[in-house]
Amino acid sequence: MPDVAERIHAELMKAGVRLAATLPDDWVAPLIRKLASDPAIRHVPVAREAEAVAICSGAFFGGVRSVAVMGNTGLLTCTGELATLNLRHQIPVFCIVSQRGSLDDHRVYQEVQGRRTLPLLAAYDFPYHVLDKADELACIPDAYETCRLQKRPFILFLTRRLVKT
Repeated sequence: MPDVAERIHAELMKAGVRLAATLPDDWVAPLIRKLASDPAIRHVPVAREAEAVAICSGAFFGGVRSVAVMGNTGLLTCTGELATLNLRHQIPVFCIVSQRGSLDDHRVYQEVQGRRTLPLLAAYDFPYHVLDKADELACIPDAYETCRLQKRPFILFLTRRLVKT
């Protein structure tokens, strides 16, 4: 994912992101390393995904554009916070998430996430977009603005096909 990580980083910079709260997943680890190495971005590693949601929510009130980067399992663990904090109080939080359990994942221990994540997002009415090809990366600033305009969580999924090429 080195080239993809660099391109995602560049698009986040175009969107004005200056803070990244992250919890590693092997698919997003190269992106996290790229964000952490940029002195223009404050990198905040977290122990739980809900902490990333809280940090990015606080950043919004401080006028700082942020991104929460995590794996799909982590997204599932913090949907309660996204619903009770972010939806209820109209706080946008932009999340970049590995789409584990997708058709091309081939890991039996990830299949539950593949079956449950999108229906759960639909139940909460969280907008999301799946990035599957490198030529789609330029949509990131627009996705970021959609999150801010709608004042709600927005999930940008990265597929295995995209990050493991």
